[in-house]
Amino acid sequence: MTPYLLRPTRLASLALLVLMLGVDEVTGLGLDSRPNFVLIMVDDLGIGDVGCYGNHTIRTPNIDRLALEGVKLSQHIAAAPLCTPSRAAFLTGRYALRSGLASSGRVPVLLFLAGSGGLPPTETTFAKQLQNLSLTHSPSLPGKWHLGVNCVSRGDHCHHPNQHGFHYFYGLPFTLFNNCVPGQPVDVLADVEQVLRSLSQLLGLALLTLVCLRALGLPSVSVGLLVALTCLTAGGVAVWYVPFCFLQTWNCIVMRNQEVVEQPLVMETLAERMLNEAQHFISRNAHQPFLLFFSLAHVHTPLFNSPAFAGKSRHGVYGDNVEEMDWIIGQVTETVDSLGLANNTMMYFTSDHGGHIEDPQRGGWNGIYKGGKVMGGWEGGIRVPRIFRWPGRLPAGRVVDQPTSLMDLYPTLRHLAQDTEADRPLDGHDLMPLLEGRSRRSEHQFMFHYCGSYLHAVRWQPPDCESLPPTQRTPASALLGPVTGGPRTKGPEHGVPNQMSWDHILWKPWLQPCCGTFPFCGCQDNSRPPG
Repeated sequence: MTPYLLRPTRLASLALLVLMLGVDEVTGLGLDSRPNFVLIMVDDLGIGDVGCYGNHTIRTPNIDRLALEGVKLSQHIAAAPLCTPSRAAFLTGRYALRSGLASSGRVPVLLFLAGSGGLPPTETTFAKQLQNLSLTHSPSLPGKWHLGVNCVSRGDHCHHPNQHGFHYFYGLPFTLFNNCVPGQPVDVLADVEQVLRSLSQLLGLALLTLVCLRALGLPSVSVGLLVALTCLTAGGVAVWYVPFCFLQTWNCIVMRNQEVVEQPLVMETLAERMLNEAQHFISRNAHQPFLLFFSLAHVHTPLFNSPAFAGKSRHGVYGDNVEEMDWIIGQVTETVDSLGLANNTMMYFTSDHGGHIEDPQRGGWNGIYKGGKVMGGWEGGIRVPRIFRWPGRLPAGRVVDQPTSLMDLYPTLRHLAQDTEADRPLDGHDLMPLLEGRSRRSEHQFMFHYCGSYLHAVRWQPPDCESLPPTQRTPASALLGPVTGGPRTKGPEHGVPNQMSWDHILWKPWLQPCCGTFPFCGCQDNSRPPG
């Protein structure tokens, strides 16, 4: 059979049609076939709080829909059981220990916005990497950061999201604490704050007593003793009591890029504003590849009290927050779908670690898994939900029952960007073979679980376990531990200082972000998303 020959005019017409439609002759995809990424991370959500992971009393239809239309991972593990180190590992694909964000002391997360610790500028996040490769346009982060702001001076912004690949940031450079809502109990070094408060009061009482004795003419009370005690009392109040007293104003703020736009933050409208930011970003960039990392403040305490959801769930204010969080995710999904972007958008949903269980009225449920937030060796603190949705690329309704990690997102995005030039060791693995069904086995042989900087447990999957007789097989997912105080199997990269030392954690007034004149900071955000 003689092949059909195109005339020159027809060939030119076809070439024009190809250019107009943007069709690649090899892949059949658009010439600009770079996918969009909508990454959603919630805070402190227990794996048992979600319907598709076994909850039958809290309504999460929008998350459940993502699972029905995408791939659900059932053995997904956070790299740490609390915010700062887990988020550092998520963004970099590396254990937090490598970047100096795993604590060897009693404080495992950044406690003050005006501390000098944070994600080192030398680290590379997936946002920075994709931006360097020109694979995405203006990566955006509405929501929570909690990985530091300044290093040496107010305004150097060395740890800020803008320095880590996110061209646009709106939200909480820190996190939510009880202190962000008046009347809530202190939860930042509460025991230390109480001791120092009591000590300051005792010093003040002693000073007052000596002043009275001096006024009565007691000769043994010297002026030098009074001066020394006065300085000691004033120093104790200035160094400790003042930062704790003003935490709501100084820690709980909203920034747009590097500008403080609200101080202290207004909880009542925060969720709505961050959702608007996410939706506006998707709409503005619908014509070009984009990366959105929507980092929700839900369901971290203090919990939101939104009128539309208050009292609607069967599990009090916590259940109300979970159902509001699900609604927000549904709004983001609807925005993607209504713009016709679903088939070219990888949507991703997860939690930064397990739910906290200390307060049964305000905490989550980690299902069958023991332990919770901050508990590094138990499953409940590190087992998290994870769902990928990408219609046309990933099979709908697939369940992956293999050990995977939050650190796997970075290498997965690198694979999709066709980036093979790694400039540093990564601890995660590309998930696309598992997600697409081309592989049945995770590439993780060992997964290390740290309590701060100390190895607390190890998950082991032998490489040849499927070839062994059933009676000799080690479970595909086995925790060997807890190994409290065990050796450090991995450490910070050469030259990376410990970001979690007291020197980096403690409040420094010269680093405090402020709108207005420090220390009289105060402003309210009445602006709207750009565009």
